[in-house]
Amino acid sequence: MAARSLATRSSRSRTWDGRRAGGVAVAERRRAEARLRQDGWDGEAEELTSGDRFAATEGGLAYEVDVFGQKTGFYCDQRDNRAFLGPLCAGKSVLDLYCYSGGFALNAAKHGATEARGVDSSATAVDLARRNAAANGLDACAFEEADVSAWLKASDARYDVVVCDPPKLAPSAKTLPRATRKYQKINALALGAVKRGGLLLTCTCSSAMTTSGNFLGVVHDAALDAGRQVTVLRTSGAAADHPIHPAFAEGAYLTAVLLHVH
Repeated sequence: MAARSLATRSSRSRTWDGRRAGGVAVAERRRAEARLRQDGWDGEAEELTSGDRFAATEGGLAYEVDVFGQKTGFYCDQRDNRAFLGPLCAGKSVLDLYCYSGGFALNAAKHGATEARGVDSSATAVDLARRNAAANGLDACAFEEADVSAWLKASDARYDVVVCDPPKLAPSAKTLPRATRKYQKINALALGAVKRGGLLLTCTCSSAMTTSGNFLGVVHDAALDAGRQVTVLRTSGAAADHPIHPAFAEGAYLTAVLLHVH
């Protein structure tokens, strides 16, 4: 929630540390019109300035956060999953797909990964990830601007740990059938990039997919397509600062599945 709480229109640098939340002086809501329109909203757009960034820390890592970037500028919902996966990457090669600002890759490198490579189609995101790696002195990190599916098809490299965290592919239940096929194809490609005996952390941030209860089934079908056998080690959701109202099941939008790949 850090990015949402501290989104301001000041050009001054602001620092956020979750342990000092009581020191927040300014809070501003940033409305995501594109996301709202997917859900049927047809209101007037807000006039926003661009380029506002501030420094944030999470798990001992420093991040530059662009509050007008993707989502709220930082994927706070994956905080606990980054913290869980990081120690498992010690001495391992890691591939972070749809890496955005490099959260999973940076955590892997911090915990001793021999290589932490991130891939994202956004030049802005890749530039941000590179700056974050440099700010933390993480030489094991490298980031590439590329379409993830095309990159996977063109690469024959294999990694000990692969993270696949694509954008919201199913903005509504109506789009779920098409999104299901996309998730299956993406996961089949990601599984092909995992060394035998390695790990795949695969995610969906689409509430339509999560609430359908079929994400594990999609991953199973992807494993069949890839000719791989998988074992589910752990399933999880968003971090604890993303509470869920019992009357709004769609609030449980994030599913993260950790697989052992045979």
